[in-house]
Amino acid sequence: MIRPSLGQQADIAWRAALPVGLTILLLFAALLSWHLPRLGTVASALVLISVFFWTVHQPGLMSMWGVLSIGLLHDFLMLAPFGVGLLVLLVVHGVALWQRKPLNGMPFLLIWAVFGLVAAGATVLTWLLVSFLQETLVNPVQAFNLFLLEFVCYPPLAYVFAWIERRLLPTD
Repeated sequence: MIRPSLGQQADIAWRAALPVGLTILLLFAALLSWHLPRLGTVASALVLISVFFWTVHQPGLMSMWGVLSIGLLHDFLMLAPFGVGLLVLLVVHGVALWQRKPLNGMPFLLIWAVFGLVAAGATVLTWLLVSFLQETLVNPVQAFNLFLLEFVCYPPLAYVFAWIERRLLPTD
């Protein structure tokens, strides 16, 4: 049996870590001081999009443990009610895994529509959990704006992720 060289092992490892690492990088990039109002929602939107895309297209590389670590880091950095982002990301991950096979080979517009439904459900769940934990109804306009941001940002990010997937990652 021939073992891969150290360089080959390093190459395999960084490729395997790419979806989770890229998602964490997006989280940090969105948290930089861009002088935009409501920047926290940008970070949440980018993370949700990334988790959905990579779970559908590379489920072996976006594992539940990867989503768990992303969710913990997200909640810690966002200073929101702890556990909400984690729970929502795990639910999105589960739904994406469940719908992975039906989505495989579908046209992009249909995948985008399914993402829209998942994002809407995630947004409503987030809104309900935050409202419950704060013991007051949070302004639903903020939740709707988060959904719109997720829905509008999905196509360009999916394009970039698909390009990365074609160039750098093996197919499952």
